[in-house]
Amino acid sequence: MDISRFVPAPMAGVAMLRWLFCPAPQAVGFALRNTLASLIALAIALWMELDSPQWAVATVWSVAQVRRGESMSKARWRIVGTLAGAVAAVVFIGAFPQQSWLFFPAVATWIGLCSFLATFCLNFRSYAFVLSGYTCSIIAVAAASAPDNVFFIGISRATYIVLGVVCEAAIAMLFTRNLSTRAQATMVGQVEGVLRHLAVLLREIVLHERDTLVHAGEFSDMLVSVHQGLEFPAIEMGRQVRAGDHARAVLADVSILVTRLVGLSGGAERAMLADDGALADTRGQLLHLCDRLAVARLAEGALEGMNDQVVHLRTLFARRAGTGGQEMARITHGVLAAAMDDLEDALAHCHAICTPPAHDRFRFHLGGHRDIRLAFHNGLRGAIAIMLAALVYEVTAWPGGMGFIAITTLVCGLFATRENPVVGTTRFLSGAVWSAVAAGFLDLGVLPYLSDYEEFAFVLGIFLFVGGLAKCNRGTAGAAAAYGLLMPNLLMPGNQSRVDEVLFLNTALHTVLAVGLSVLVFRLVLPFRARDERLRFGVYIRGELRRLCVMPLPPSPQWWIGTSVDRIGRMVRHAAQAGDHAAVGGIRLMLMFSSIGLNILLLRQFRRERRDAVSDVITALLRALARYRPVSPRGIAMVRAARGRLARMERADPGNGRLLDVLACLDGISRTAAACVVAMGRGVE
Repeated sequence: MDISRFVPAPMAGVAMLRWLFCPAPQAVGFALRNTLASLIALAIALWMELDSPQWAVATVWSVAQVRRGESMSKARWRIVGTLAGAVAAVVFIGAFPQQSWLFFPAVATWIGLCSFLATFCLNFRSYAFVLSGYTCSIIAVAAASAPDNVFFIGISRATYIVLGVVCEAAIAMLFTRNLSTRAQATMVGQVEGVLRHLAVLLREIVLHERDTLVHAGEFSDMLVSVHQGLEFPAIEMGRQVRAGDHARAVLADVSILVTRLVGLSGGAERAMLADDGALADTRGQLLHLCDRLAVARLAEGALEGMNDQVVHLRTLFARRAGTGGQEMARITHGVLAAAMDDLEDALAHCHAICTPPAHDRFRFHLGGHRDIRLAFHNGLRGAIAIMLAALVYEVTAWPGGMGFIAITTLVCGLFATRENPVVGTTRFLSGAVWSAVAAGFLDLGVLPYLSDYEEFAFVLGIFLFVGGLAKCNRGTAGAAAAYGLLMPNLLMPGNQSRVDEVLFLNTALHTVLAVGLSVLVFRLVLPFRARDERLRFGVYIRGELRRLCVMPLPPSPQWWIGTSVDRIGRMVRHAAQAGDHAAVGGIRLMLMFSSIGLNILLLRQFRRERRDAVSDVITALLRALARYRPVSPRGIAMVRAARGRLARMERADPGNGRLLDVLACLDGISRTAAACVVAMGRGVE
């Protein structure tokens, strides 16, 4: 029973502020170390008499992440992006001096190009591109009224960034102990979590649960999250350790295993229900394996025992696939033997994570979805936002117009590469408002009464500490990101200057309005719709299945599965964000398309292995599928006709394991494609 409606309103409010009154120790440590780093960076900037020391503080909070590996990665790419943006700013100022309507389109084009390229990158490599975009805008806008000083402004901006990064890194090192050991424990925990989720999904597949495909979609989303997070513990462990590559290989093997079984599911169900003692024993063996995976521990003894069981099952299933019996039962055992081979390879990589081999040079990259249309929309949206802000400045001659353009660029850059840029913008706007309130209280009510830096640091530290606690809370992290970035900019501390009421109100107004304009642009210009994306993904992947049949250099199964898992994970996240329950059918279709693509690639591998009559049948079939589409009634008929020819060959040569593998692929394509045609006929998206 939901008891939240019986909780008094004051108690509910206290629960919402639990992150402030009863923070976790990790949150306290994060807020404390970054507050200290910010105050040190600010003190050094004031001592150096830099013209905008607030950017050093903003850099600390921009770089600061809860995980040390994330901070290290973001700091490195922030420096790279800042240098690229500074060079671009010098070029634009030099190319278009006193020519506003050549200068602003050039900057907007640069922002659009950076956002376009950032869409194709992961994690903080994407951040480097967007940072180079809005850094160029900030420097160029600041130098527009004094173009002769653009080089010095660029150097000053780079100095703030480096100062903030160095201070954050130095303080974080003092707070961090046993970084490599903790990173390895984190990675091991992530991989163990993947194996436990695999146990649950494998049990559902064996028992033929109704919602297996939906849960497989959620499993794909979990794999995408783990994949994106693997980079950071790998950085903490050091470049000489290849644990991150082995972990990505585990994800690829597990994904291929699940996709094999998704393609097998229809035939396996009929086989399992048959009156066959071997199949009943197979089912029991798989359920026992699920029990063992559910309590998986990546320790030396546990891994060896689990690997022995998997090797035993692979040998058992391969033997049963080669012996007499029903054709479907033999095909099922052949696919299960291949799945156990995938799991054995995954466990070998798990062992390499726990016990890194000497002189390990293993490298592995897991593919991901690259969407040119989404990238174009991101770039165009950012360019339009900058042009609108520039138009406002030109029409109104607003004294704060240049700052308005700079903040608009910053916010558009931060959100341009999000899969769904609308999500989070409202919280960022609320954080901008709170940053204006906090800075206004300090500028107008506190700073006039302070006479030295120590007093100022004590008061400012309280506000920064609260922002750090908020950044560690999931519900307030979005607003805290805006708070840490914008509040120091509104505060504008200086050695010989103080912010008066007029300057503060103008700065706060153009900052909040710039964030508001960015929110409107994301909601009104090329708005993101999860349903349209699902339909577009479906059309694109059906065409991609045709191309897989005939492209001269086909991708590897690992690349295909990695890309498919990325797409499915996006659909699951977008459906959850929008509360769209109608997306279940689309997620099922994507999983079935992924299975069809894997079987097509496996057929092409079988064809390359040997040139014989089986290869000729596969070649003719792939050409027919490229012409008539795999997911179509005619394509299904072609697959079934080819299967009939190969089935006759298999009956004449019953011990041919290669023929059984090819038949399994054809069965997977025909059953899955037939289910897709039925679902699309019902109007499933």
